[in-house]
Amino acid sequence: MKFYITALFCILISIAFGQQYRDWLIKPPSDKSVIQKSSDGKNITISNGLVQRSFRLQPNLVCIDYKNLVTGQQLLRAVAPEAVITIDGREYNIGGLNGQKEKAYLLPEWLETFTKGDNDFEYVSYSVAPLQPFVKWKPEGWWATNKKQPEGKVISFGFSHKDLKHLQVNVHYAIYDGIPLIAKWLTIENKGAVPTKINRVKSEVIALVEEESAVVGKPDLMKKPQGIYFETNYAFNNAMRYDISDQTTHYKIDSSY
Repeated sequence: MKFYITALFCILISIAFGQQYRDWLIKPPSDKSVIQKSSDGKNITISNGLVQRSFRLQPNLVCIDYKNLVTGQQLLRAVAPEAVITIDGREYNIGGLNGQKEKAYLLPEWLETFTKGDNDFEYVSYSVAPLQPFVKWKPEGWWATNKKQPEGKVISFGFSHKDLKHLQVNVHYAIYDGIPLIAKWLTIENKGAVPTKINRVKSEVIALVEEESAVVGKPDLMKKPQGIYFETNYAFNNAMRYDISDQTTHYKIDSSY
């Protein structure tokens, strides 16, 4: 039995006042989506010339870089689990590494000292495939000049747990050509005969660089990060504005920061 948990994430390319950057809407980039492993085999990067996300593969998988390639803005300040799943009432990290003491920024040399958690789902392997459109839209009758179906690549990371051998968790990333968009979803497969209850899923946990600092005021009043935009397919209420309908995106205080 498989359970599908889907979330869609998009990085918006913001242009700073007084500076000139290429506009991917006016002049679409010629770069194609690529998935590349580092020469030492420790890291893997997905990129399309507009946005880049890199992962450490050892001793467990974790995101170590999330960058706007147009402006050079780094969105990530600390490592976090790829996802968090509550199974039969118990919470498990999917991937992730421990040991980062300074959470305001991340230096590459620190990664060698990080360790995996004893009770975390551990990275096993990955696979790459061409992007298959979720919706095969019909271009006839629409104003859009681009009549092609979306293209790109999908990378799937597999995870297992020593005490839950009947479960396989896959974290999937789809990166699209010509747009700063990365989609993410999880699949959880029960390959055994043991009934399993999935209580809760956090499909993305990101330690983002704060947009601003203030010495007074409630956290809810702080400006949210402007360099990244999230959408999920869990948006209800039938509102005309997405942020009113969104049920799943939450900005929380990081007590370790």
